Amino acid sequence: SAIHMDDESEKVFQQILRSKGFAWTADSNVKALYWSHAGCSFEMQCLGRWWATLPKHQWPDEATDDILADFDSPDHEESAATDTSSTVGDRRQEIVFIGTGLGSKESQSAIRKTLDSCLLNDDEWDCFRSQRTNEALLMSSFENLLEARMLT
Repeated sequence: SAIHMDDESEKVFQQILRSKGFAWTADSNVKALYWSHAGCSFEMQCLGRWWATLPKHQWPDEATDDILADFDSPDHEESAATDTSSTVGDRRQEIVFIGTGLGSKESQSAIRKTLDSCLLNDDEWDCFRSQRTNEALLMSSFENLLEARMLT
C-alpha cells in the first residue's frame, strides 16, 4: 500500500538529498538489504544474509564481537527461535538521511512518524513470527513492491 504523508512530512522528505543504510523487510527473514538513495534514484540491493541466520561457527572469529554488538540480545539463538521469541538478532532498519533542514526535532519526528507507519502492526508481526522459518510463505504473505537485486 502507498505511504500517506501530511503536508509537513512531504516538505521534510523533499529536503532529503541522500539516504542509505540497511533494511529488513517482512518478505524475508534472511535477506539483509542495502538501501541507497540519491536525488531521484533509489535502489534496494540484497547484500547477503543477516548474521543471525548463520551458525556462529561460520562467523569470522575476529569479527564475532562486532557482529554481536549489532544483535538485540547477545543470547539470541536463531535455531531456538519460536513464534513467541522476542529477539531478532542483527536484523534491523538502520538508515541515515542527509539533506537540508533535517536537524530540527520537527523534521526528525516527521521522518520517524512516516517510517514507523511502514512497520508491521501487531497482527502482521504475529503472522511474520509464525511464518519466519518459511521464506516462500513470507514472500507470499508480505508483498514487497521494491525489486531487490543481489549486490555483487
